[in-house]
Amino acid sequence: MDRDSELDAFKSVNLSLIASAFGYEIVRKKSTRHSVLMTSGSDKIIVAQNDKHYVYFSVHDPLSSGTVIDFVQKAIEPGCSLGRVRQILRPFLGGGHMASVQQKHEGRYQAEISPSEPDLIGVASRFARFEPIEKPHPYLCKTRGIPFDLLNSPRLEGRVLHCPHRHSIVFPHWGSVEAADQLSAAITGYEIKGRGVNLFSKGGKKGLWMSAPTPDDRILAIAESGLDALSYLMVRGEEGIRIGSISGQMNAQQPELIRRAIESMAGGSQIVAAFDNDARGDEMAAALEQIVRSTCLAVEFRDDRPDRRGSDWNDLAMTQAKASGRLGSITRSFGR
Repeated sequence: MDRDSELDAFKSVNLSLIASAFGYEIVRKKSTRHSVLMTSGSDKIIVAQNDKHYVYFSVHDPLSSGTVIDFVQKAIEPGCSLGRVRQILRPFLGGGHMASVQQKHEGRYQAEISPSEPDLIGVASRFARFEPIEKPHPYLCKTRGIPFDLLNSPRLEGRVLHCPHRHSIVFPHWGSVEAADQLSAAITGYEIKGRGVNLFSKGGKKGLWMSAPTPDDRILAIAESGLDALSYLMVRGEEGIRIGSISGQMNAQQPELIRRAIESMAGGSQIVAAFDNDARGDEMAAALEQIVRSTCLAVEFRDDRPDRRGSDWNDLAMTQAKASGRLGSITRSFGR
């Protein structure tokens, strides 16, 4: 094997396995079939596979990323020579050493990583930096009127996060209903909401944000945004309600995702349009009704939008929160 072919062979070895040999361990709850989060002390990396090679991204160091060659030179022995890289990685080209590492580190790496589009690898890397909301969030709870106990409910576990540096709220989108149910497949993107912020992740693709399902759910409500979805749960109550959001106008893939979400409901369920009471909400409600009719299932469509023209579900949530004294004075300084 010539030297260039050897380097190419290194890049084709499962980087997740190599990382495990140097003390990294997989975080199963934040890993998917397309991207693997691994930690070693305070260091966090995302391992993925593109069309040809395994690659990694450091969660905390944007300068640390690339192939396994970069991984050795930046994370294992910073600044080491290419010759030293060859010494470190050559054993992984031998079957005996690989088998030994696989046996020794079983459960600490992911044996198979499905190839992912490059933009989704970046999305997964950035998403890994977000954290659960463990105390009342100033923007979401005090400004937007969403109660902390709702955020802490099992229905929303792992589904509403925040950026600890920018204090924005993050709603992950999944590309399949099964992924949303299990939090086990690729995050396709995420909606970002905060003070003066209403964005979708760079390089991401809109799928569906979904609350966790329960066997007793008999209502599936679809809202325009994650914030509207939380507000709908607050106003209508959680019991029996599964809710999703599309983050703005529907794209070409979302009708099929919504159709699959409808098909996951029990017969006799209600499919609810929980959009804004405005012209765009009219269009979305009509589109959702068409999707419901196309399923030929024994479900009922219902249009449940705020009574006042021009209002949305967060308007109602904030009104209720203000009446109960939960809406903080921070509302006046933050605005919408």
